[in-house]
Amino acid sequence: YILKIMQDLGNGLDCSSYTELLMAKRLGFSGHDIMFSSNDTPAQDFALAKEMNVLVNFDDIGHIAFFEKRAGSLPETVCCRYNQGGVFTLGKSKEGFQVMDTPGESKFGMTREQIFSSFQILQKKGVKHFGLHAFLASNTLSNDYYPALARIIFQLAVDLHRQLGVHIAFVNLSGGVGIPYLPEQQANDIHAIGEGVHAAYDEILVPAGMGDVAIYTEMGRFMMGPYGCLVTKAIHEKQIYKDYIGVDATSP
Repeated sequence: YILKIMQDLGNGLDCSSYTELLMAKRLGFSGHDIMFSSNDTPAQDFALAKEMNVLVNFDDIGHIAFFEKRAGSLPETVCCRYNQGGVFTLGKSKEGFQVMDTPGESKFGMTREQIFSSFQILQKKGVKHFGLHAFLASNTLSNDYYPALARIIFQLAVDLHRQLGVHIAFVNLSGGVGIPYLPEQQANDIHAIGEGVHAAYDEILVPAGMGDVAIYTEMGRFMMGPYGCLVTKAIHEKQIYKDYIGVDATSP
């Protein structure tokens, strides 16, 4: 029911598994309304993604040949996931709620060199339109994260376009814009974030003649997180070096 509401509001879906693709298919999502971003992907998942004509986001350069062998020919539009490595600390809260903020230790995405190699391989195999995806941190409480991410991936898009002559059809900035989990935490200002991304777009992509690049986002947590409740019951209280409340719904 929640997915149907989001569909009625004009949203697409970010899928990462066979089951999620089946859910999308059952609801009538199809084609480029679905981005399939998967890691260590089974053959049947790629085959279903090809059958549904979704946007496939390759996580690894080795997945290109694997996809061809298991799912058949490559689609005309393909995306690749970028991992810049290193540490990304914008938005890290003192409480430590931000996670996955060390890209260099993440299993997701390709290096810069692998992205260039992948685009060259895909270009030779007939791919005509390309997308870029990156996810450097999760649940950031900072208006600066998304614009900073945008600048990184926009510049990469320009470099790929200039050096390889490829058409960058879209950039998927993924998610990472967080929500406050404690009363004293300040919520992100989505309007300020949007203006920051807009400024980066105008400064980097437009002068390069790439003003037609579409922007995709994966804002599931930001859109849904503040609008639900977890109802649970406290069943134990433990007092040692810290105080703990045990509940019947999840870990304390």
